Amino acid sequence: VVSDTRRLSDVEWFRDVHGDAVQTVRVVASEETRKRRNWVFTAGVDDAESECGLDQGVAFDWVITNDGDERCLDEQLEPLLRSLRGRL
Repeated sequence: VVSDTRRLSDVEWFRDVHGDAVQTVRVVASEETRKRRNWVFTAGVDDAESECGLDQGVAFDWVITNDGDERCLDEQLEPLLRSLRGRL
């Protein structure tokens, strides 16, 4: 498990080296949720490649929305966890 990749070249490297074993997961939250969590956009940081380099060009295997609803999060994570367990 790699908890944080930042660039398209990172994802491409893992896919090249590990092939079909790689599962990409993107965790998203609405801007409103992010602000509730005290996030404030900082130009030069939040728009840098290290923060948004994967916003385009990656077809994620899983997209999980984490807006603070625990039941909704659990419902999204369960199929992902089942899939991963099936690969062990």
